Amino acid sequence: MLKKIGVALLLISLIFLIGSGLYHLMIAIINDPGLPLLIRFALAGLLIGLLVLLIALIKERWEDKKNEKFDHREY
Repeated sequence: MLKKIGVALLLISLIFLIGSGLYHLMIAIINDPGLPLLIRFALAGLLIGLLVLLIALIKERWEDKKNEKFDHREY
């Protein structure tokens, strides 16, 4: 039980840290006047694409884990 609580706290903390870092990075990219517009869009697209991919992989793994059926017999 304690192991699950520890893992949950770790994952929640990581999500907040990564989210905060991505937010501040996007704000820095948007507010930098010396950065060309094409580079801004490319970096924003890269970050958004990685975030969407990460969410899709987590969702897929979550659904696979729900549908797994194990026979808990010992041999």
